[in-house]
Amino acid sequence: MNLEILKDKKTLLGFSLAFLMSISAIILAVAGNGLWVVFILLNLLLLAFSVRRADQLSKARGS
Repeated sequence: MNLEILKDKKTLLGFSLAFLMSISAIILAVAGNGLWVVFILLNLLLLAFSVRRADQLSKARGS
């Protein structure tokens, strides 16, 4: 990762929330709660948007 991605608060927030949602989904799955599936789907969506934003920042730096 380059410095622009590490300085971008939205990208870091997205990656951090995706990580926390993954942990929450694991805890919910172990507890037998069916809500873990929703957390996984939202996690994948958030992670995709964060990776897309990081890619755009990387490409903007290269230009």
